[in-house]
Amino acid sequence: MHFADRLAERIQKTGSLACVGLDPRPDWLPDGIGAAAFCGEVVDLVRGKAAAIKPQLAFFDDDAGVPRELARRAEPDLVSIADAKRGDIGSTAEAYAETWLGARSPFSALTVNPFLGRDSLEPFLAQAREHGRGIFVLVKTSNAGSADFQDLRLEGGEHVFERVARLVHDLGANNVGSCGYSNVGAVVGATAPLEVVKRLRELMPRTIFLMPGYGAQGGSAASIRAALSKDGQGVLVPSSRALTFPWRPSPVPADWRARIVRELETMNRELAAR
Repeated sequence: MHFADRLAERIQKTGSLACVGLDPRPDWLPDGIGAAAFCGEVVDLVRGKAAAIKPQLAFFDDDAGVPRELARRAEPDLVSIADAKRGDIGSTAEAYAETWLGARSPFSALTVNPFLGRDSLEPFLAQAREHGRGIFVLVKTSNAGSADFQDLRLEGGEHVFERVARLVHDLGANNVGSCGYSNVGAVVGATAPLEVVKRLRELMPRTIFLMPGYGAQGGSAASIRAALSKDGQGVLVPSSRALTFPWRPSPVPADWRARIVRELETMNRELAAR
């Protein structure tokens, strides 16, 4: 199945735009539970209540097999996005693409960095097309420092993020699913000004937006509304620590599993009321 179609199906079946980020911090985990076991339990807790999971690979560098097992565990109920922000050229890009998007990868999609240019993205796009997967290209990220480069104006007057958005649209134009969206998504921070989000939607009408920064970082439901297409789709909203460690900075409570579920249900209600 086309990646965008599969994601649209999960959103429709769950009624959720939520993507649960898995960023296990050893000193935050419940006593006696390791990162792999904790994240596995989270996957089971959010099954049927969220559209996707997003393991942040930096938190699993000492055991790269764990995020793969989490992606397999999520099947078939959750779309899985490997949050790696990979970006390179030539054979190195090809190796990254085959590892995370090739035939043996359990992941549905991968985040990628466009800084090295169009040719650095093509190996990822080729693997995604061949195996029914997707990529999410960094366009306007949620961190404050994104303005250092992404907000710069080019000679013609447009911002760098606008130029990247045009590239994302072009890359996905020939691989649009029956749902109306392409397999090339965009990372667009929910913290971006509303006029920026609206402009990016204009430039990328067939692109799924992965919108980090909702909630704790200050992103609002208004940003999500601005990103939604006319059909009310095209957005996936990730949340990591706010969902998986909702009790912080308090100690881990005895009912931590129930707390995670309640937090997700609250997020779903907030997004549904958008």
